[in-house]
Amino acid sequence: MSRTMQIDVRLVPVYDRGRFDELYPGCAALLRDVGKKSLLEKAPTLYHLVEELARTSRDPNVSSLWKKVLQKHVPELVRCRDEAREAFLARELRQLDRLLYRLEDLFQDLDKDLRWEVPSGKA
Repeated sequence: MSRTMQIDVRLVPVYDRGRFDELYPGCAALLRDVGKKSLLEKAPTLYHLVEELARTSRDPNVSSLWKKVLQKHVPELVRCRDEAREAFLARELRQLDRLLYRLEDLFQDLDKDLRWEVPSGKA
């Protein structure tokens, strides 16, 4: 590594603050309802949210309505995130880009089901 320079490859969110709520209102409602509103203020990437959703799906204090939907979607989200991690670590950027698009599609499917199963946003 250079003494004065470094390579920085990282994932950053590109939606503006509050934009996550607009793009994924069901996911935002879930995070608010389970006491994780602070995550919305930080605007994490979808990649980073996968782990939080996996934890939430296992939390005994989370409503069964939320868990039912999460348990349906979390395995595929985790699988896609893990593949993206491998591509990221291997610096396979074309593959990583494809997987990040797939992760967005999976989040849209999750969000749709969350809004269908818990239309009030409160479970």
